Amino acid sequence: MSPRVIVVGAGPTGLALAAELAEAGIDCHVLEKRGTRAELSRAFTMEPRTMELLDMRGRVEGVLEHGRPCPNPPVGDETGYLDYGLLDTRFPYSLIIPQHRTEGVLQDAAVRAGAVLRTGVEVVGLRQDDTGVEVDVRGADGTTAVERADYLVGCDGVNSTVRAAIGVDFDGWNYDDSVIMGDCRLGNPPSPPAFARITKRGMVAVFPFRDDTFRVIVFDHEKMKLPADLPLPLEDLRESCTAILGMDVEPHDPVWLSRFRSSQRHAKSYRVGRVLLAGDAAHTHIPSGGQGLQTGIQDAFNLGWKLRAEIEGWAPPGLLDSYEAERYPIAAETLRKTDLSFRFETSNGAGARLIRWAVMKLVRVKALQRMNLEHLAGLTLRYPGDGRGSWVGRRVPDRPVTGGRLFESFRDGRFVLIGAEAGPWADRVNAVRLTEPLARRCPPVVLVRPDGHVAWAGGAAGPELDAALRRWCGEPARRYASREV
Repeated sequence: MSPRVIVVGAGPTGLALAAELAEAGIDCHVLEKRGTRAELSRAFTMEPRTMELLDMRGRVEGVLEHGRPCPNPPVGDETGYLDYGLLDTRFPYSLIIPQHRTEGVLQDAAVRAGAVLRTGVEVVGLRQDDTGVEVDVRGADGTTAVERADYLVGCDGVNSTVRAAIGVDFDGWNYDDSVIMGDCRLGNPPSPPAFARITKRGMVAVFPFRDDTFRVIVFDHEKMKLPADLPLPLEDLRESCTAILGMDVEPHDPVWLSRFRSSQRHAKSYRVGRVLLAGDAAHTHIPSGGQGLQTGIQDAFNLGWKLRAEIEGWAPPGLLDSYEAERYPIAAETLRKTDLSFRFETSNGAGARLIRWAVMKLVRVKALQRMNLEHLAGLTLRYPGDGRGSWVGRRVPDRPVTGGRLFESFRDGRFVLIGAEAGPWADRVNAVRLTEPLARRCPPVVLVRPDGHVAWAGGAAGPELDAALRRWCGEPARRYASREV
């Protein structure tokens, strides 16, 4: 039988989306061009909001098992460190974890839920009509077959075949400077292990993985004009680190080393008919702050429940279009901030160095530090509200509920209703009671979307709540009793 959804690309975004769909009972195939998972992991951090999303589905323990918490990442002046303990979250740290480990956890979740993962296959053609999408799939043996699905999602990266096939422009620019990055062991690691130093020559940042290897990132102004495809000898990395850090960290046994040149690009649209884009296929930017992986997984959680609603037949009008409407501004703002961050980190004029010095001093102020960390951690992410300055669109924090935690109430991918009964929407909505307030001045009745953002909040159950349930969850189930889905 044909799958209801084809996901192209088995990176973090594609696998997270496949897990969302498969756990909801949606037939899903993941097509991956690579035959094996790459050991080269550009993404290496997971921020609190991403861990919260995985916690909502019972998947966070897998990444915690392979990751190393970093509660105090370095500022860059050797003595200044940020404090994730200032944040209201169960995960007050940045998790240092190679991308291939994250992919492994998400792949296990997707396959365990019933998604079909096919590696060594490539999409070479795509067509769609009002009822579905056809793709030409070429296997490892060179033969091509035609396959069909209700929807297709391109999660196939910067050079997306899907994006090109639907004719969506990918506007942006490439940076001129190349950056050095790699994973290796260190014979003389700095103290503490998560360490960064910024000097006139450039910057070196070092982060420890759980297996005693280290991610090393180098901005060396004397080497940033070198071609990105120029091989990077271990001695070249060592020389740059020694010159900037003022000590020899003795790198050895590299897992991989690379120069790379980043780009900032954004797709003009995330949806054309029954084909959608997510992750790096929709937006790509420099790796400052590790925001690429966070944004991609957030895409998957936003899109997954909306595709489910469409396929199950209860989606309110315009729900699937809200994916682009909500996620596009988030990605645009992320591109803006990562561009500023890259220029802040790499500019080498006297004025830029003075600004960096001032920022490193100011960030020690706890109020400023908390505000900066909340953005970095993803805790301020908000979707459009109702224009009344309410809680609508905000992320909900985890809180105790009768019998457990609030985030555990999202495990089956349904909406969560706090402080009232779900009534005829009980097949799509879990009703819970808090044992402590959600937050100061938050209304007592709150409808929360499956991705953990508030859909509606009010003072009591009644006609306004019923209208919100219809707006977000469709008509009550009894009206679909005889409908074939």
